[in-house]
Amino acid sequence: MTDKRRRRVHTPVPTWLWIPAGLGIAFLLVPIIGMITRIDPSHLGDVILAPESRLAMGLSLFTSVIAALVSVSIGFPLGYLLATRTFRGQRIVRTLILLPLVLPPVVSGLALLYTWGRTAFLGSLLTDMGLGLAYTTAAVVFAQVFVSLPFMVMSVETAAAARGQDFELAAAELGAKPERVFFRITLPLLRQGIMTGAILCFARALGEFGATLTFAGSLSGVTRTMPLQIYLVRESDPQSAIALSLLLILLALIIIVLAYRSPHAPKLHAPRFATKAHAGEDSTPQTGQSSRLPGGHQPEPDADHPRSVTSTVRLNARLPERGIDVDLALPTGTTTAIIGRNGAGKSSLFQLMTGAISAESGSLHIGDETVFDLNTNRWPPVHARGIVHLAQNPLLFPHLSVIDNVAFGLRAHGHRAKEAHTIAGGMLSSLGVGHCADRKPEAVSGGQAARIALARALVIDPKLLLLDEPLAALDVDVRVETRRVLGQVLSGRSAVIITHDVDDVTALASTLVLIDSGTVALSAPVGEVGADLAAAAQGAPDMPGHDFLSSFCDGDREGILCSRSR
Repeated sequence: MTDKRRRRVHTPVPTWLWIPAGLGIAFLLVPIIGMITRIDPSHLGDVILAPESRLAMGLSLFTSVIAALVSVSIGFPLGYLLATRTFRGQRIVRTLILLPLVLPPVVSGLALLYTWGRTAFLGSLLTDMGLGLAYTTAAVVFAQVFVSLPFMVMSVETAAAARGQDFELAAAELGAKPERVFFRITLPLLRQGIMTGAILCFARALGEFGATLTFAGSLSGVTRTMPLQIYLVRESDPQSAIALSLLLILLALIIIVLAYRSPHAPKLHAPRFATKAHAGEDSTPQTGQSSRLPGGHQPEPDADHPRSVTSTVRLNARLPERGIDVDLALPTGTTTAIIGRNGAGKSSLFQLMTGAISAESGSLHIGDETVFDLNTNRWPPVHARGIVHLAQNPLLFPHLSVIDNVAFGLRAHGHRAKEAHTIAGGMLSSLGVGHCADRKPEAVSGGQAARIALARALVIDPKLLLLDEPLAALDVDVRVETRRVLGQVLSGRSAVIITHDVDDVTALASTLVLIDSGTVALSAPVGEVGADLAAAAQGAPDMPGHDFLSSFCDGDREGILCSRSR
């Protein structure tokens, strides 16, 4: 019964695709089968164990490994920069990198020979220093790197471009410097692209023939790799050529299979979804857990995060290309809600605050501290601002456990591992997700992921917490409980939340700001919005965003937001 059910599972893939796919498999497989059928088994062992064959195979393996390592070490930075940076001449660089893929191998060998050969300018300089390359084992590696490097660059560039920079930005907002972000986030997340590139480089180097023969020659034990040995014996002993070819194919298959069985290799099977026991769990605290902060006490507004009626968050910024021109003052120690139509510029304001994008002019002050001021050329990097942005996607680092995710910012700020884990565990427990500490992010539900991301932000005590529709993707019941916990942990903190839900405003915020077409259309305390709206409408009937705000107030069933207008 189970097998029948599996066969009946719907698939969006058209059945007819198996026809060209089968032809492709046959096109690749039939020649190899044809070659295998020509092998004389009695002759196979003698050919493989012959001294010349062993020398050639050993040289091929040695040079291919070196070439793959060199390609990774110089190809990864190049591919990553091509994917993440824009610089003058970028298209020319990319064209030159791809050129070896389309050049005939002999032409590649000639290019190397006339550059690094003994009579070439660069080659003669090396020869004079006793470092001549032509017709040496080093020349074999040079030829292999020249033809295999593009595979590494393409693999990394494709992987980095597809993944984007969101995780790196999230890590920087937690206080991680570029080096920590690179080694702890970027490299682990790109390891599949790196592994793929390394496998392709090794396979290409192992089969390199034309460039090697032209540049390095065919000296036994020095430059004669296995492809050259096969070429050498194919006329005089076809059986030996077939046997050596089969050996080369088997070796390449073994390397590829072992590489793809690595835990860090790209997965060849369909992705597994989290089990219901993990992914579908309710995000409410377990029995015995509370929504208290670490230390077992409820957050007091006048304790660690005192409210201030005089201190403000003051943002003044212009970014014409996005239509942003704001002058905004928000009280610290409280939560401010920002509303507005899609495309009004709300998310751009957050990106300006964190430093993800730069304004043309303006400044940001939190109390007496200047975060940035373009008039004085002060524009600190993201990791030095103390501002954390929680997006709709929690952006939990997928290669780290939950506890390591939450401890990441603490480690970036200098805490030791044990201390960071203790603090992180306490924060997770206070938000009702302490039981998820040892899981990977893929094994938690949406509500749990939202709380974990919140815990990761709160443990570093940011100067300003920005939340971009943090509850929008949650189920209704999970949203209610998460909103309650969020209200507790935001008490006394400086926070700004973008939302389209009137319940978020009434439950969490003390101030409401309406953004329309990149400008501040209205800013008023919650509860006085209706009065300010009515007064503004009388003075300016065509007030920007009037219709949107009126519709938003209509969603306030309890009359809290716009109480004075009812």
